[in-house]
Order: sequence, then structure tokens, then C-alpha cells
Amino acid sequence: MTKVRKFERDNPKSPWIFYIFYIIVFCGGAIQGSFMGLYLTEMGVPVKTLGVINGITQLISLVTLPILGRIADRAPSKNLVMDIGYIITIVIFSAFMIVRNITTIVLLRFIYSIIATPLGSVYDTIAMEQAKLRGWDYQPMRWMGTLGYSVMSYVSGFLLNGDIKTIFPIMIICYIATFIVGLMLPVSPRTMRVVASPNEPRNKESVYSVLKDRQVRNVLIMFFIYSLAGTTNNTYFGNYTQQLGGTLTMIGIAHAILGFSEFPFHLGPGKRWLERIGLERSMVMVLLVGTFRWTICALTNNATVLMWTMVLNGAMLVPVIIGLSKFLFEHAPEGLKVTAQTSLRSTVSVIAMLISDFGGSAVFHMFEKMNLNPYKGMYSLMIPLSLAGAIIGMTSLKKREASEEAETN
Repeated sequence: MTKVRKFERDNPKSPWIFYIFYIIVFCGGAIQGSFMGLYLTEMGVPVKTLGVINGITQLISLVTLPILGRIADRAPSKNLVMDIGYIITIVIFSAFMIVRNITTIVLLRFIYSIIATPLGSVYDTIAMEQAKLRGWDYQPMRWMGTLGYSVMSYVSGFLLNGDIKTIFPIMIICYIATFIVGLMLPVSPRTMRVVASPNEPRNKESVYSVLKDRQVRNVLIMFFIYSLAGTTNNTYFGNYTQQLGGTLTMIGIAHAILGFSEFPFHLGPGKRWLERIGLERSMVMVLLVGTFRWTICALTNNATVLMWTMVLNGAMLVPVIIGLSKFLFEHAPEGLKVTAQTSLRSTVSVIAMLISDFGGSAVFHMFEKMNLNPYKGMYSLMIPLSLAGAIIGMTSLKKREASEEAETN
């Protein structure tokens, strides 16, 4: 019987277990993403200090991400690294329920981010490897994650009932369930080969060799600019909503809207359109949509309007999450799949977050001293930044296409 169950785990007939896993893991992520910043401010951390805390976290992650990525690629299985990571995460959230000292709370926040940030790259790589090996489509798996995120974001606003500390028992339940379901995922070993690949690693080849590709560089530059603005929004959205008269329930609904807005781009015509225009043009579109979105955020004085700007997130997030992950997975040499996500995608994101958090904190404080609305000021700066990124990306794309056409002729 044990051998039969092991065979079913390592040779599943359908990706159903991945669907369940993504739903559950994103339920936990919805709580953390929506309310952790608000919890810190309620415990006594000034809003302007949130950026500094996030910045220090990213600075540490800049060192740990590549290391943890290499560990995952070299471990007996990526699943083992993921399982250990979730055990540590559960312990950390349990400690949050006990600790009340602000210094210790911030320290726990650092440890959680260092452990949790690479886990997404690990389970995404496991899912993409298994999908490619078995002829499945990875995108519906991620779509189920969006479904879990959306539902939990909506429900959580009511579950908290005004008590922000309730987030921790909810997250503990979510991550215990994640750990249990994670044990059922097919094993993705260190030596796994999904298909014969043109990206065979040469001796001591570095994952950074893919940066020789001009298309990869252009995509990562646009992703960097997107991340600068996106980090600012993630840091200040909840507090800005409350300043405009919004409630915890509204913040939960806003993140539910964020999740549901992805569906048209995961399915049907939206998905086919993104695949047809390609990742580079999709990233240009992301930055143009962002320009429009941040303009609304900067001008509004209504919490409901701010909440509904989340509906634009789907057009921005799907190319960044799905498109970029698959793009790097395909370009990375065999044996460096997790490392490509942590050393390229995550590191670029971390550097952007670092600049945004430290720089944003200083700018936020500057606007306060000038007696200007610091939230509106932050969003106003994101408008020209996103527009410039779109122009840079499209210009580089046109030059590359012209160069390739000239070489063909």
C-alpha cells in the first residue's frame, strides 16, 4: 500500500494536488500581504518607518536569496527545502502571537521575510518542472492561487472584525495546511531533467550568462521599474486607504478585487492576447497601465475610488508573475531553475524594493515636513517613473527588432 501511494504521489495523473496547494498557499499570502503592514503600525511602528524596515529586509534578502536558490537547486529535492521553510514559517507566526515587544516583532518580521521570500520561487519551479515533464499547463495552477488570494482577501476583512492581531491564527492554519498538502506534491529532485534542453550548462556556468541576451535585459529593466512603483503601492496602500476614511473590510475587499482582476488574463482571450504580443510588449503595457493607475491614486480623495483602482492590477500582475517566471524558466540552464528565479527575478525585485523602501521613506518624511500629503506625493512620483519605463522598454524593443531584421537580411 505504501508503494502504491508513493507511486501515485510521484506519478500523479492530473495536476489537482497543485491546484489545491496554490489555493491554500495564496490564502496565507493574502492575509500577510493585506494586513502585515497595518499590524506593525498598530503595534507602534510609524508609517514612515515601514519603508526602512522593508528596506533592511530587502538588503538582507539581497544576500540570502541567491544562496537559498542554490541550496534548493543542490538539495536532494526542492520539496525538502520547501517543507523545512514552511515549518520555520509556522513557528515564526506562533511567536508573533506571544511577543509584544516592538523590537522583537520587527526582528520576527525580518526572519519571516528572509525565509518566505525564496519559497515562492521554490514551489513555482517545482510546479513548472512537473508541468513540463507531464504535459500540463502551469498557468491554471497559478490561476488557482489567484482564486485563493481573492476569496481569502474578501473573507479576511470580515474575519478580523477590527482586530488586526487575528491575522496570525488565520495564517498559522493556512500554512499548516500548506505544509500538509506540500508533502503530497510530486518530488522534484536535484538531478531532474524535464526535457532535453538547448540550455545545457557548461562547466561552472553562471545563471547570469542569460543576461547576454538583449531581450532578457530589456524585460528585467522594465520589471525593475515596475517593482519600484509596485513596492511603494504595497507599502502605503493600506494606510492611505485608512487616511481617506477606509476600513479594514475595505482593504480586504480591495485585495479581493486585485485577485479577481487577474482572471481575464489567466483565461481565454486575455491569455491568448498576452501570449500573442509576447512578454516584452506585455511589460510595456504593464507600465502604461501603471501610469494611468497611479494618476488616479494621486488625484483621488475617495477611499472607494482608491479601492477600485485595484481592478487594474490584473493587467499588470499576470505578465509579471506568470510571463516572467516562465520566461526565465525557459532561458535558464538545466540545474539552475530555482537560481534563475532567486538570482535574477527576485534579486532585481529586491534591489527595486530596497531603493523604493529606503528612498520612499525619506521622500515620505520630506513631504510631511513640507506639510504636503505624503501619500499623494508618493503616487505622483510613480507616474513619470512608469511612463519613462514604458518608453525605455519600447525603444529597446524596436532597436532589437530592427537589429535582428538587419541581420536576417
